[in-house]
Amino acid sequence: MQKTLVKNKEIEYHSEFKNDLNDTEQHIRLSDGCFRNCWNCYAPTKKVWYEIPEIKRNKVIFYDMNFLWAYPNPIEIIKELGEKRVNDKVVYYDFWCGIDFTLLTLEIAKALKKARFGRFNNKRNYVRGLRFAWDRSIREQEKIWNVFKMLDQVGYNRKNHQCFMLVNGKIPFKECTKKLQVLLHEHIQVCDCWFDKQKRGSVDPMFSWKDYECKIFGHLCRDHNEIIQGNGKHREYLNKPCEVSADSSHK
Repeated sequence: MQKTLVKNKEIEYHSEFKNDLNDTEQHIRLSDGCFRNCWNCYAPTKKVWYEIPEIKRNKVIFYDMNFLWAYPNPIEIIKELGEKRVNDKVVYYDFWCGIDFTLLTLEIAKALKKARFGRFNNKRNYVRGLRFAWDRSIREQEKIWNVFKMLDQVGYNRKNHQCFMLVNGKIPFKECTKKLQVLLHEHIQVCDCWFDKQKRGSVDPMFSWKDYECKIFGHLCRDHNEIIQGNGKHREYLNKPCEVSADSSHK
């Protein structure tokens, strides 16, 4: 565990090996490290990894920050995990912090789907969708569109994906709404992650964000997910052409 001083507060960042069990789930951390060095993240840039522990539950959650980059030969490990059985039943997997969508290839996507990597919903049921984060610029929209198409191709269900989006941060409100429009048009659920561990409904505006923008965006995210989960409701919004420009000036 590392401790970093931020705004005169000690932030705990866990980088060590993890292998915890409860009655139904196994929580593990097999790697750490990320090449991006994002302004909002404390993940180190140095790679570390550990051997796979004995899998003892049929639901396994990874707490790795960027598994596809940090773990050596990730495809081989994904395939190996897909062969695991517990009590003669298959095992399902979930990346709690999400997958780096910029590193996904068709080969990796096929391996993830075959090995039953998806996510567990709020009822802890497995669904055929992945978690990923889109914290950076709207300029990545073309890449993320292509990733959705690739995941469709291998058999994932778009409405089961979940996209983490950092808000109330350095990406301004206007640009975040454009990203939200992209996700709505592509039928992808959003998880609004408010900077500095704040929660929707009780947010102190930061950076360029205004109080009314925080309130509006919180409502937009709630409505967004209701539309996605509505199974055909609000179809006029879902089918509206998505025209988004990459006009951000943030750094």
